[in-house]
Amino acid sequence: SEEAGVWDRPLGLQGIWGDMIHTWLDELLPHDADEMVSEKLHILVTPVPYFGKQKVNKFDTRDDLIHANMASVHLPWFLNGDLTKEFRGQSVI
Repeated sequence: SEEAGVWDRPLGLQGIWGDMIHTWLDELLPHDADEMVSEKLHILVTPVPYFGKQKVNKFDTRDDLIHANMASVHLPWFLNGDLTKEFRGQSVI
């Protein structure tokens, strides 16, 4: 948090928290995490503008797994300053 200047920012984590979480996942997940969890872990994302739930349980790469997690926890405007998150070519929240 000190590296990101959270304590010096008027809005704290707003707009930068998403990059911080992405970095943590990239540092913490094993190199074969996508293979370890494919068809075992189910992540829900909410496509916009339909707002139905889409279950994701197959991950092409480790980066795809990280992006699925980031899409699933996206908080409009708070995590990265954007209303939606792009995941596999579609806007989600």
